[in-house]
Amino acid sequence: MLADRYDAFLFDLDGVVVVGDRPVTGAVETLERLRDRGAQVRFVTNNSRSTRESVSDHLESLGVEAAVEETFTAASATAAHLADAGASSVYVLGSDGFTEEMRRHGVRPTEADADAVAVGLARTATYDDLATATRLVRNGASFVAANADGAYPTEEGIAPGTGALVAALRAATGRDATVVGKPEPELFERALSGVEGRVAMVGDSRGSDVAGARRVGIDAVLVTEHAREDDAGPEPDATVATPHGLFEE
Repeated sequence: MLADRYDAFLFDLDGVVVVGDRPVTGAVETLERLRDRGAQVRFVTNNSRSTRESVSDHLESLGVEAAVEETFTAASATAAHLADAGASSVYVLGSDGFTEEMRRHGVRPTEADADAVAVGLARTATYDDLATATRLVRNGASFVAANADGAYPTEEGIAPGTGALVAALRAATGRDATVVGKPEPELFERALSGVEGRVAMVGDSRGSDVAGARRVGIDAVLVTEHAREDDAGPEPDATVATPHGLFEE
């Protein structure tokens, strides 16, 4: 069974461990069994809405053991990316949690003369917000995105993702964003720091999880229960219907 092949597992969240405010079928039990066997577990999500602490707390409230140190988000990684690049100020097109991660990493949110524009999932973004971001990028601000996911799963169905906003700004500015989250290597590399042995990424997206795993040289297990039918990307090393499939013979 797949659980025997690996020493560590990176789990995507939306559609794999949780959907909205409920755990995916078998996810809690699967994670408990993996930990009981001594496997290392990390959570790697393109979530750009929340701080690492908020994501960890949400998982814990659903019965999923998830320390902050095991939780790696696109929001936190994007803030760290800007801090590492020397940005001192940023215009944030995103949530309060995304903005808070910027502050925690020493990058000051501002609406004027920002060094960078950071794009996350901005559910309440207005035309004026996009116009401000467009002007800043056209005037030389760096253009960074937490992820380029065009859509993501919710309890009500598929909803527009961060990538929809990134596409709008690309059309308005003629510039491509530097993407920090999956499938780019940076978020994976942060999550893999300190992880030893054979590693598998467990996700529901060929274009994000499987492609990203390939870029950092680890295996990928595709979870199909909530996967999008139109999701294109490389073939996984294995396919399971739900996380419980890791323990099926």
